[in-house]
Amino acid sequence: MRKSTISVNGGAMPKLNRAAIMARAWSMFREIYSYPSISFASIGKRCFNACLRRAWAEAREAARVAAIPASVKAARITALEDAIRFASFGENWAQARHEISVARAEIATLSA
Repeated sequence: MRKSTISVNGGAMPKLNRAAIMARAWSMFREIYSYPSISFASIGKRCFNACLRRAWAEAREAARVAAIPASVKAARITALEDAIRFASFGENWAQARHEISVARAEIATLSA
């Protein structure tokens, strides 16, 4: 029987689907670098390595978010919505706009 988690720094991290990560990396590579129309030799493996690193980062972030309990997610989303509501009352609109966009991005991540 295989374990469903890997011990990492004293904590357990769920195993990630390597095939899905590789498929996501190829998808990004095709999308960003127009892979079929441009040969792999001319693009280079460094570009594919960048896509693979990004795919692994996305998978780790998705696993991290999935491990957060629902009650903690709901509390964090409520706090972020309050921050969005009160950000417009600040003195600096550029800073408030940045804070709002960061909060909305985090809400999107937690909601997914």
